[in-house]
Amino acid sequence: ASQKVRGGVVRGELGRQAYLQSKVLGRPSPMAMQHMWKTREDLTSRRGAFSERERGQGDYCPVCWRVKGDLVLCDDSEDLRHMVEFGDKYYVGCSPECCRTLLSEAPNYVLGDPPLPPSLPKRLSPAAAAVVPTDALEYKGYCAVTFKQGPPAGQPIQAALLKPDPAGQDPLHMAEYEGKTFRMLSADKLELFMRRPHEYSQLTLPVKLPFDKVQAKVDELPLVGYLEETVVKSMQVALVDIGRRRPRFPGTGNKVSALVYLSLWLRANNPLNSRGEGERRAALLAEYTATCELLTRDAGELATQLSVDQILPSPVAPDSVTTLKFHHATLVEAHDWVRNHLE
Repeated sequence: ASQKVRGGVVRGELGRQAYLQSKVLGRPSPMAMQHMWKTREDLTSRRGAFSERERGQGDYCPVCWRVKGDLVLCDDSEDLRHMVEFGDKYYVGCSPECCRTLLSEAPNYVLGDPPLPPSLPKRLSPAAAAVVPTDALEYKGYCAVTFKQGPPAGQPIQAALLKPDPAGQDPLHMAEYEGKTFRMLSADKLELFMRRPHEYSQLTLPVKLPFDKVQAKVDELPLVGYLEETVVKSMQVALVDIGRRRPRFPGTGNKVSALVYLSLWLRANNPLNSRGEGERRAALLAEYTATCELLTRDAGELATQLSVDQILPSPVAPDSVTTLKFHHATLVEAHDWVRNHLE
């Protein structure tokens, strides 16, 4: 404990020397460890134009605002490591890099009007956000940041209109700006809004809006709704895989081959499978796929040797293992093949 106290005293003395030396030279002065010599009243009353502590906001970083146009609130530190004194006022950087920039070029960032925009965003606490009525939210409660960022490639604009899950356990992420209340999907989205609220406050919603999600028990839904909530995503992935592979079981038509492949795929990728059952189903799917591809050959090397563009089938001997497996598979239908392998 005594060593820790001694170290704090040493850091305080070094910080005091650096502060006094900068003051003598007329330069911006580092305030690190100056809380040991400054009173709380002095540290509060001499905040510069980038401080909104009187309105309960804190200190904004002058460097981020002047360079990037970002409103970044600085974290409070007991040792004042990121604070700089210039012109008898105190300013705070949001990072060591911004603090060093203030120490070297403070006049370029703290002087000039206006220091901050007239309207500033205010982050709402979880307790305050919980009592905000839904009809008081801007954009009908949709996340402004997600809407501004736009939908994924190839998706309609409605795909960017998202609301937090009403049944989720995450805290509400809300902010007030220009007399309006905005709700975001996550803490990251809220941080983006707090930095540049003017970019997200003047958006226009499309005329056609998506339907709000209604919480309902899956087992109480009609058949179509039950399938949509349980297997639709898996079906989409499986159908894309079928379109890519185009399975054709020997001696069986395309439709039946694809349906059998679909059933095997869904069973192999069932999230409720035990580890052993999942491995068994996956092995059966792999074997079925290999049987469908018995006479399919990638002859890329042969095409390269012959200097041709088309892919040629490689020769298969009549008595080869591949041919024998193919003829054996043609003796049964795909359904029977699967049934035999499950026994």
